[in-house]
Amino acid sequence: MTDPNAGPIPPGNIEDERGSIWHRWDPQAFHLTFAGDVDAVLQGAITDLDTSTAALKGPAVANVAANGDLETSFLGEQSDLAKVPLHTLLAEVDRLQRLVGVDEENRRKYNTLTEKITVLNTEVAGIERDIAGAELADEKIKKLLEERSRYYGEIVDALIEEQAALEQLYAPVSTRLTGQSGALGKLSFRVRRLVYLRRWAVQGEGLLDLRKSGAFQGKGALEAAARAELLPAWFRGTGTVVADAMSAFRSKYSGDLLSHCPIDPSDRAGRREWAMQISDWLYGTQHLSVSYSVEYDGVDIEQLSPGTRGIVLLLLYLSLDLEDGRPLIIDQPEENLDPKSIFDELVGRFKDAKQRRQIIIVTHNANLVVNTDADQVIVASAGPHRPGKLPEIAYLAGGLENSVIRGQVCEILEGGEAAFKERARRLRVETPAQSIG
Repeated sequence: MTDPNAGPIPPGNIEDERGSIWHRWDPQAFHLTFAGDVDAVLQGAITDLDTSTAALKGPAVANVAANGDLETSFLGEQSDLAKVPLHTLLAEVDRLQRLVGVDEENRRKYNTLTEKITVLNTEVAGIERDIAGAELADEKIKKLLEERSRYYGEIVDALIEEQAALEQLYAPVSTRLTGQSGALGKLSFRVRRLVYLRRWAVQGEGLLDLRKSGAFQGKGALEAAARAELLPAWFRGTGTVVADAMSAFRSKYSGDLLSHCPIDPSDRAGRREWAMQISDWLYGTQHLSVSYSVEYDGVDIEQLSPGTRGIVLLLLYLSLDLEDGRPLIIDQPEENLDPKSIFDELVGRFKDAKQRRQIIIVTHNANLVVNTDADQVIVASAGPHRPGKLPEIAYLAGGLENSVIRGQVCEILEGGEAAFKERARRLRVETPAQSIG
């Protein structure tokens, strides 16, 4: 290293023994005294700097937002960017940013519109299908109504066929009853179609708001209309007649049925469900049926008194069961019957029936024992009660020609000889002096 006290170092660079390079310097350069005008120098430098900066910035350029022209560039096609003023570059950058933003917004809008178009195309396709279906709806509805009407008539025809089959099945019964005397002559077998009109009307009224004005306002109006326009066809008409009557009824009153709808018009699903219920009710056949019964003197046998019904059923059985030769057991046929009816109706039938089969009758009626000419009478006698056991039962059998049997018949069925004579006395009937037995 050079000694600083060795004197001034000449200008230039020197290298010490270690190879380090030292810059030669002039001590005069570090004097603090400035002889010139500092402010003037600084002002000149500032002026030069402002001029240079202004030249770099260039003239002011109007913001692109002012005219909205994003397509015209602020640069020439062959511009040297290194020489383009800063304001122009900034204006161009702003234009490009805005242009990019517009493109992005347009792209977003485009995607949104594309999605909407896809959705709308799908909806349009659905609407076109609905339109095509609607154009055929009238024809389709017409066909469906015709099919429903045809099926409705076929159901009624099936009921009519059932009625005819029953009439054919029981024709021998009717033939056998024809020409019979006594109570049997009053018997007849009847097959008929039943119409439960009120049941049908009540079911329909349950689907309607009877408070509203219209043809079916108030209870009973629906039944009255059906009685006048549907009942004759239901009761006697063929399937075609019934179907035509229902079609006419529906066409005439469809508007009135709709006016009595209890569902709010805004509830489309509810009204659609209601319409289906109305259709099922109108074309239902639960109120139609076929019934067959035995009638006595024009009265259904179920409406007869127990006594009359009992004798009628027994007479019917005896008159129809002509081919059966098996023994017949009858338990107390005299119940609920007066003695005259027993004598007039049953005695003769039993006498005829015993010619072809054995008849065993359990009875307390003297007419059925004596006047039927019973071949054998069996008298059952129960012994005293035995604790924990059944009483002993003894049987006495024999014909009416047996005096012991006749005595038992008189004792049990007439109350004994004394009772018989007392009744005879009261009736002023002479009896022989000897014993009845």
